[in-house]
Amino acid sequence: MRQIVLPGSQDGKETCVLDARTSHYLVSVRRMRAGDSFDAMDETGARFHCTLLSDEPRGASIALAAAAGADEETNPRIALVQALPKGQKFDLIIRQAVELGVEFIIPVITRYCVSTEPSDRRSSKLERRQRIIREALQQSGSPTHTEIVAAERLETLDAQLNAKGFDREHAVRILFHEAEQEASQPLHTLLSAAKNRIVIGIGPEGGFSEEDCAAFSQMGFALHHATGPVLRVETAAIFAISAVRAISLERNIWKA
Repeated sequence: MRQIVLPGSQDGKETCVLDARTSHYLVSVRRMRAGDSFDAMDETGARFHCTLLSDEPRGASIALAAAAGADEETNPRIALVQALPKGQKFDLIIRQAVELGVEFIIPVITRYCVSTEPSDRRSSKLERRQRIIREALQQSGSPTHTEIVAAERLETLDAQLNAKGFDREHAVRILFHEAEQEASQPLHTLLSAAKNRIVIGIGPEGGFSEEDCAAFSQMGFALHHATGPVLRVETAAIFAISAVRAISLERNIWKA
C-alpha cells in the first residue's frame, strides 16, 4: 500500500478514525506509532498530511492538515469514456487507468456493447468499481483521484463531461477508432492546442457503429486511428491513455 485513502470527504475536519484494515497496515505492518506522519487523500481527491494520534491497531486516530494537490499545469487532466466491454475486462481497465492518472471514467453503452447492465444492477456495479479505484489508488500511490459514474447511454455523455469541466471549450475530445476514417487526424495535431484537459473515447469489442460515431461527432469528438493491428479493448484503452499522456507531458518539447 503506497498511499492511504481516507473515507468520504475530510474537508474541514481536524481528526479522523481509520478503519481496521488501514489501522492494521500502519501500526502492525509499517510499525508506525503515535506522532509518526504520512500523506493521504480522501475520496474526493483532497490531500492531507496526517499525524497518528493513537496507534490502536484496529482503530487508529489521526490529525489532519491540508496539503497541496496535483499540479494541473504540468499534469494533463484525462477523462476516459469507455464503451462497456465483456466480462471482467473493465476491472483491469479501471485499475490501469487509475495507475496512469485518469481523473474521470465514464462507462457508456453503445450499439455493439454485449454488456448493457440492467438498471437494477448499476448501483452495485458502481460500488464495486469504486472499491477497485480505492484499492488501485492505495497500491499505485497515484496523486490523481479517479472518479467513476454508473453506465449510461450516450445521450447523457455530453452533460456528464460538461459537469466535470471537460466541456468542448476547455477540453480536447478524441474518439479512438479501430479503422482508418477519412476524417481521422494525427494525435499530435489534436493535442497541439493549449488545452490540458483531454477526453478519450474507446469502443467495445465490436467497435463503434456509424450511429455511435455520428453521436460522438455531434459532441465535438475528433477521430483518430492508430496505424497498426487492431488492439483488444483492454489494450486499446491503456495504449490511448499512455499515448495521450506522453504527448501532452512533452508538448513544450515537440512544439518548440
